[in-house]
Amino acid sequence: MTEKKSPLFLIDASSYMYRAFYGMGRRLTAPDGTPTQAVFGFHQMLHKVLKEKQPELICVVYDPPGPTFRHDIYPEYKATRDRMPEDLVVQVPIIKKMVELLGIPSLEIPGYEADDVMATLVRHALREGCPVVIVSGDKDLHQLVNEPLVLQWDPQKDELYTAEAVRQKLGVLPNQVQDLLALMGDSTDNIPGVPGVGKKTAEDLIRLFGSLDEVLRRVDEIPKASLRKKVEEAKEAALLSRELVRLRDDAPLETPVARYRRRPANVHALQELYEKLGLRRFLTDLTKDLSVQTPALPTEASGLRQDRILRDEAAFEETLKEIQRENVLSIDLETTSQDAMQADIVGVALSWRDQEAAYVPIGHEMENQGPQLPLSVVLDRLRPILEAETPKKVGQNIKYEWVVLKRHGIELRGIDFDTMVASYLLDPGNPSHRLERIVAEHLGEPKAAYADVAGFGAKEIPFSRVPIEKAAAYACSDAETTLRLVPILRKKLDDAGLLNLMDSLERPLIEVLARMELRGVRVDTEKLKVLSRSFEEGMLKEEQAIYEIAGGPFNIQSPVQLRDILFGKLQLPVIKKTKTGPSTDMSVLEELAAHHPIAEHIVAYRSLAKLKNTYVDALPSMVHPRTGRIHTSYNQTVTATGRLSSSEPNLQNIPVRTEEGRRIREAFVADPGHVLLAADYSQIELRIFAHYSGDERLLAAFEAGDDIHRRTAAEMFGVTPQEVTPEMRRHAKTINFGIIYGMGPYGLAKQLKISQTSAKAAIDRYFERYQGVKRWIEQVIAEADKRGYAETLLGRRRFIPELKSRNRTVRQQGERLAVNTTIQGSAADVIKKAMIDIHGEMQARRCRSAMLLQVHDELVFEVAEEELDWIQKMVKDRMEGVLSLRVPLVVDMGWGKNWAEAHP
Repeated sequence: MTEKKSPLFLIDASSYMYRAFYGMGRRLTAPDGTPTQAVFGFHQMLHKVLKEKQPELICVVYDPPGPTFRHDIYPEYKATRDRMPEDLVVQVPIIKKMVELLGIPSLEIPGYEADDVMATLVRHALREGCPVVIVSGDKDLHQLVNEPLVLQWDPQKDELYTAEAVRQKLGVLPNQVQDLLALMGDSTDNIPGVPGVGKKTAEDLIRLFGSLDEVLRRVDEIPKASLRKKVEEAKEAALLSRELVRLRDDAPLETPVARYRRRPANVHALQELYEKLGLRRFLTDLTKDLSVQTPALPTEASGLRQDRILRDEAAFEETLKEIQRENVLSIDLETTSQDAMQADIVGVALSWRDQEAAYVPIGHEMENQGPQLPLSVVLDRLRPILEAETPKKVGQNIKYEWVVLKRHGIELRGIDFDTMVASYLLDPGNPSHRLERIVAEHLGEPKAAYADVAGFGAKEIPFSRVPIEKAAAYACSDAETTLRLVPILRKKLDDAGLLNLMDSLERPLIEVLARMELRGVRVDTEKLKVLSRSFEEGMLKEEQAIYEIAGGPFNIQSPVQLRDILFGKLQLPVIKKTKTGPSTDMSVLEELAAHHPIAEHIVAYRSLAKLKNTYVDALPSMVHPRTGRIHTSYNQTVTATGRLSSSEPNLQNIPVRTEEGRRIREAFVADPGHVLLAADYSQIELRIFAHYSGDERLLAAFEAGDDIHRRTAAEMFGVTPQEVTPEMRRHAKTINFGIIYGMGPYGLAKQLKISQTSAKAAIDRYFERYQGVKRWIEQVIAEADKRGYAETLLGRRRFIPELKSRNRTVRQQGERLAVNTTIQGSAADVIKKAMIDIHGEMQARRCRSAMLLQVHDELVFEVAEEELDWIQKMVKDRMEGVLSLRVPLVVDMGWGKNWAEAHP
């Protein structure tokens, strides 16, 4: 008896990416703003396949970038298709990475669409007697159905296509599908077909004559004269269309089906990816439903490392004597919380030589764990070492250790290296700089993740409940691998020309950010409660106005109901379409506001709701119970440009220029006897742009202290600066900033609400007047293309693989990144250096004042009133003199009892 073979599951990636992207009904984003709805939907589909079918053989097939053989046959093929949305473009590599980490083989063959690759795989599988399940809802793939060996399944609709199911859906059998499609044509792919022949007519023709060849050979027998004429006139178009829809099975690929056997998933890397994307529950699904395998925890038996568990003072003292004789110490705290301001210490891991580490248990709560040292004893003995400049201290995200230790009365000194920051500098575009990934990449070793020790999701336990032996192995591994990574990463930084950036900028910044996080900022919770009621009243007012215009109540938050009102009942123009219908996202509503007052009220309603939920109602719950202040976290290793980001809460996204944003900033207040001082770089990105480009007109404008937007408007419109109208200045300002961000005619037209022709003319006029700008943009793109990366003023690098893409849209995105990274990354360098210089001055003076917040180009300080004059002068001097550029740096300053008053 012949053994039944496991089927090969072929997943149509492109189809599900688009369905996931458009089918979510709302835009999902990661904490750093990366769009994730396609990732989310694609994962849901994959999860269903893996959970329900548990395939042994599986392959995800992608469409390649660039043209295929069909474009050679018919250059207009797919010419009517819109470009892939940029929000989807950025998710494609994330999806590919996710598929790889899930252990799923994949294919992408240049010149062959995914459908052709799947047709080829079907041919190979059938040759080996292997059944196939095509995972797709695409009608084009119905032609491959050949039961019982080839079936098609759409997991999202849970529809299984047999030959009979295809016949019920399309009215023809699978071997007649290509003829049906040839007659129908396809406007999406710009396949001509026979004009005027739809699905029903094509179905009738195939059922009557059996095939396209017979239809064309017996055209005179078509009963209806008008249809007869259409087919007669479109014979060549029908044959061309059949050639375009026919799936080729000759793609060049390896024959053995066993090549597509699923591998074990990389659960550690998946955890990093999902946490980065804010999709942590996905890993819970995987570990629960798919039995993914995780590497065993490292133990003494599995490696050379010697771990000590220090349970008594004598052993602890002996180890500390060894440490004091060394030059470097790696420290890793195990605690009760990822929030450094809330964390209690459970244990301390130390490593001072390769393959040697020790763990000091302090706060493990399980019974029968043996003796532990009191926290007070551990801190008292560690203090002289941790507060000394030597041995030098290293760690993975050592800012966390600094804050926790400072809260416990120890000021960590002698910080020499941070492996997370080093990894980020070497590869700023990587979504993860977790220790497990760094160890795997740079040491080539497996490394247990936190979830392997404490569990994940619903099964996660506090670290204080982890058995000491298990905790010690994990913590010692963290400390010791970090120690071994330091010389390796330092050399790689040096080889890449990044070591000076690490030593002079990013490493000193660690303590600056730690002190800002520890200090926190005071908020007036009573003012926020009043503001919440005010925003709620505003929302009700907008709601009533919307209902009055709409003719009755409906769910404003429902895209479907909102779509019915706007585009059905009110017949407003459709600005943008999704697969589910006209879009109702914020950009569409803002554009529609010019056409109808209902859109204006909806924009106002949504804006108030977002601010109320994100800030006004959320901030009071984030006030620390002991300090009475809000302590944001500054992320040093997130943005690819080098900018800092802020989280829990994000204080960098509060609107600056709206009345609502100003009222929220009024709730950020100074302590008694203090004021808030805000110092904001004026047009720093444009000044850096002028410095780089060397354009004479830009340089002269900044040197003279002119209003740069007024000056640009005068140049572009051929008038004197005095004749520039507010509208002219607004256009010039949009163009000035748009050029930095690579804005083209389409984007400019949308921003200024003008035609693309006018927008292109405006950009052309700009480059005519500012020829140095045009030359520099071309130069920086060429250099980035040649080197593979863009570089900032202080030598920060961002790799831009998009510049090598054969896809024009992706390549243009890379060109924008090259320009923007150089400018925005340099601006980030400038303010980081200014922060370090200012911090040094304030530490030297032992000020009562403190730096509180960094919001892109703005620094906010809490200043003791008696120090205000000196702090103002010092901050302005340090910020404006931080670097010598071709144009002066200018800082605007203001102060007051709250942030709104202080904002310059």
